[in-house]
Amino acid sequence: MKIVIDAWLERKDPCIPFLDGDTAAPVMQWGAPLVRHLLERGELDLDELQRRADAGLGSLHEFLTAIPGEMGRLGRG
Repeated sequence: MKIVIDAWLERKDPCIPFLDGDTAAPVMQWGAPLVRHLLERGELDLDELQRRADAGLGSLHEFLTAIPGEMGRLGRG
């Protein structure tokens, strides 16, 4: 499955929706708390995120669960 990243970073409540590349249906979304956390820590690299999206949802999940602390736990549930 091809994943399209539709990042909305410059808004009051930033989010990163991940869409199915063929249907544009939402697959997953990272909400404002996680996106803010990543931005504040300098851990949001859109190039790396795109490489992981190209590799599939499993790679995105690995990225999310590797985040230290409480925010990383969001991806483990």
